[in-house]
Amino acid sequence: MRRIRLVLVLGLVAVLVNLPLANAVGEGGADGGVVVGTVVADVVLVVVALLLWRRGGRRRPQLRAIALSDVEHCSPDVALDRIREETYLVRGEVTDVLDDRVVIELGDRSVLVLLDDHRNPVGPGQPAQVTARLI
Repeated sequence: MRRIRLVLVLGLVAVLVNLPLANAVGEGGADGGVVVGTVVADVVLVVVALLLWRRGGRRRPQLRAIALSDVEHCSPDVALDRIREETYLVRGEVTDVLDDRVVIELGDRSVLVLLDDHRNPVGPGQPAQVTARLI
């Protein structure tokens, strides 16, 4: 629903931005400044639309977990799979690394994993997986 609203709003803005050009063409000729201004505004709109689309809209709250194993390299995939009651396999891209914690991005949410004396050989921007207990 949110993406539909985004598309509608950006479409309305695009129409409003292009009205001066359409009006100038309808009157017999478009001024060079009107054309350049409209093209620049259209490029800005496309960039804003792509950035908003990529962000995916609303993010869900960050989860917190305690590692039950070392963090491992894995295939570039996203998963939050339940293994047992409170135990999950967390798989995604590492976005932040500190000495005692790592943040794994799952798309619409992230998981802050406290390492609790487990190792993390995976760097930022790399896919990783870890078995962890949600807290």
